[in-house]
Amino acid sequence: MDTNSVEYRGFQIVVTPIKDHEDLWDFQYHISKSGDPAATSIGHSISRRQTFGGYETAAIACDAGIEVAKIEIDNHIALSAK
Repeated sequence: MDTNSVEYRGFQIVVTPIKDHEDLWDFQYHISKSGDPAATSIGHSISRRQTFGGYETAAIACDAGIEVAKIEIDNHIALSAK
């Protein structure tokens, strides 16, 4: 299965498409601090999985997973800045 990996604001995002029910695609993603796969700004890596909704292709699911992970990173950065 293909995975997409991008770096965003000092974090590494790895998204894997997963086949859901009704032949649609969803995703799971893993966020880690770049250079340290076991740590983020909150002290540990983050993994999440979306298993509702669904996308027509694996590529679209990966793109969606990257966008969701970027939002989560932005939220962590904003909360840690306070």
